[in-house]
Amino acid sequence: MVLAFLLSVAGYYANRFSFDASSDTLVVEGDPDLAAYLRVSETFGGDEFLLLTFTPASGEALELENLKILRELQTQLEAINGVASVFSVLDAPLLNSPPMALAELADGFRTLESPDVDRDLARDELRSSPFFRELLITLDGTTTAMRVNISLDRGLLSVDRERARLKAKPALSVTERARLVDLELEHAALREAYLSARELLIAEVREVRDSFKDRGVLYVGGVPMIAADMVAFVKSDLAVFGGTVTVVIMIILYGFFRQLRWVFLPVITSAVTIAFTVGVLGLVQWPATVISSNFVSLLCIITISLTIHLIVRYRELAHLYPKMDGVALVRQTMVSKFAPCLYNALTTIAAFGSLTASRIVPVEDFGWMMCIGIAFAFLTSFSLFPAMLRLMGRGATQVVAPHELAVTRFFSHVARWHAGTVTMVAVIWAVLAVAGLGMVSLDNRFLDYFQDDTDIHQGMSFVDANLGGTVPFDVILRFAPFEEYVDPEEDFFADDEETYPERYWFTRDKLNVVRQVHRYIESRPEVGKVLSMTSLEDLARQFTEGEALSNIEVAAILELLPEDLRRELIHPYASPITGEMRINARVIESGPHFDRKQLVADIREFITTNTTLPPEAVEVTGMMVLFNSMLEQLFSSQVNTLAYVLLATFAMFVVLLRSLLYAVLGLVPNIIAAASVIALMGYAGIPLDIMTITIAAISVGIGVDNAIHYLHRFKEEYAKDPDVRLAVAWSHATIGRAMYFTSVTVILGFSILVFSNFVPTILFGILIATAMVLALIANLTLLPSLLVLVVGRRTRSSNADAP
Repeated sequence: MVLAFLLSVAGYYANRFSFDASSDTLVVEGDPDLAAYLRVSETFGGDEFLLLTFTPASGEALELENLKILRELQTQLEAINGVASVFSVLDAPLLNSPPMALAELADGFRTLESPDVDRDLARDELRSSPFFRELLITLDGTTTAMRVNISLDRGLLSVDRERARLKAKPALSVTERARLVDLELEHAALREAYLSARELLIAEVREVRDSFKDRGVLYVGGVPMIAADMVAFVKSDLAVFGGTVTVVIMIILYGFFRQLRWVFLPVITSAVTIAFTVGVLGLVQWPATVISSNFVSLLCIITISLTIHLIVRYRELAHLYPKMDGVALVRQTMVSKFAPCLYNALTTIAAFGSLTASRIVPVEDFGWMMCIGIAFAFLTSFSLFPAMLRLMGRGATQVVAPHELAVTRFFSHVARWHAGTVTMVAVIWAVLAVAGLGMVSLDNRFLDYFQDDTDIHQGMSFVDANLGGTVPFDVILRFAPFEEYVDPEEDFFADDEETYPERYWFTRDKLNVVRQVHRYIESRPEVGKVLSMTSLEDLARQFTEGEALSNIEVAAILELLPEDLRRELIHPYASPITGEMRINARVIESGPHFDRKQLVADIREFITTNTTLPPEAVEVTGMMVLFNSMLEQLFSSQVNTLAYVLLATFAMFVVLLRSLLYAVLGLVPNIIAAASVIALMGYAGIPLDIMTITIAAISVGIGVDNAIHYLHRFKEEYAKDPDVRLAVAWSHATIGRAMYFTSVTVILGFSILVFSNFVPTILFGILIATAMVLALIANLTLLPSLLVLVVGRRTRSSNADAP
């Protein structure tokens, strides 16, 4: 009754459980670069835009009929709630179609929709434009693109910025800590509303896109799409594979035990564990992210693994004591398995607890979610499971098969009689694993996260190859900020009726610095489209026959630009009020692999070496920088916390087994197994990503469970008869069965993930399954081999010393 009441409460709060699709879940909490990124986003607009491409079904992109379709498409996009503006080739100013003099700018610009525009000249002008080529039109002129700007929530940006600033500080005052608490609450409410609105906006953009599919090929891309589709795929996988994995596990359980009670009891216990965990997360409004979403599948497997050990022990006792009543059987089962299962749970909690030391929010969340979930798994396994079993009664329980499993019998024979060979092979294997560890990289590409046939992958691939790259980064150059009356002797500063007085801040020396940096970034092979004030100046230089514009000419041209064009051509790249110039660039992910950290370092070095700007006046930020910083921080934290995992696991072994020797012997096979999985990634060229980078901790956490059960049973058998080979044989015949059943369940359960559309999920499933295969083999061959060699030698020495 108590569990039923608690389950109903958990079910109520589970409705509040949600997924977080914001891009800031992919960055380091407290990272100074995050604070800079948010500030730049607030000043210049950031990456909150979608890019929609349109390739007409027939004819060239700029033919009249296709331009009518483009106008219809743009009109529908502009009508979507939350779209701030849409900028396309229809809005691009045409200065050379036909050519116009500088004096004519006062009368306005031609566009593709102007009645007197020369479309042949316009096509050439746009395709060769330093600003619009590979931004609004491809080099071959077959495809146009439009930038769909999402309305920014200035309140959320302001809260995000202050929150990031406080979290970046090494120590906070009492007042600052109180302010941070208030900001967290305000941030949660604002972000939930913003993400819901953005999710709806993206869905509506896709609906508009789909309504035009009969008129051409259209793709949608952009940073918001990457974050949103990551979560969409994970949520879809959770819904589809959750049921599939459950069915597969039920089939496996029936194949192992041949009774329905041993199918439904583990599944129900697992479902209740997940319900309790999700309920708690909903109660505290703790959303799941791309990384932490795996807690459901992991909890399912861990809970079922615990119950399998209980089932095997119950059936074993039923075979040994055929006349024992059901209540006594349940009690004896729970008592005998309490200690190893408790330490099982504690070591696994310790492994996942290491993730909480990371400064990446979703990884910390993943660690805490798993710690909470594993605690529930243990509690439900030792409360709900025995309660239901007692209600069912002993029944017609089948006894344990008299013959040992062929696979455990084979491993038993190898470990007992070829222990030296097994150990030598393990040493060679360990050396190869260490070599493979050195080959692991962090060279991640968002493009590789999605299957080739998915909408997001096709869109990103097209944009990457034809429109100047996908993942953006910014270079911010700081100058003295604009002051309207800096020099009152100059007439143009004395006129307070100026509509755009900030134009006088754009001096030749500033533009020269921007131009120098722009050209360097543009020359990098890994960089695609680069935009800055240099791009706009290149457009204007046709009025000066390619010569650099003077201060007066710059001011004159900027004054003539209408405000809507300033919003698109100037405001995203210059902020006179803050004294900053922005160079926005995108990297080409489909090109050769490159080192993002080195790219940033090279840009900084070039600026400080070749310009007059000091290092503190240069800032490189953007999603590329933040994502790379997150991967490096995650890798560093995992290397550091893996030592904590091993130390905590070692301590658990010592307490449970009361032996330093057994603790060391129990760790060795699992360290080799975990290292082998990471090494396999190195040899296969699979980079560590946001999900697979947690494999080492998870492998150790789950792998040592088998070692705990095996060593606990070995000590019992060895205490009965101090013949190490006989103890190994009995351990394989009994607990080896449970180890085999649990490992096969884990392996087949995670293998289902290979059918996902999200590549990190696929790799996560494959690598976890591989880790469990290696851990099972190591714990059934290397661990008993070490026991035979080490414990057996000590026994022989003790016997030789006996009088």
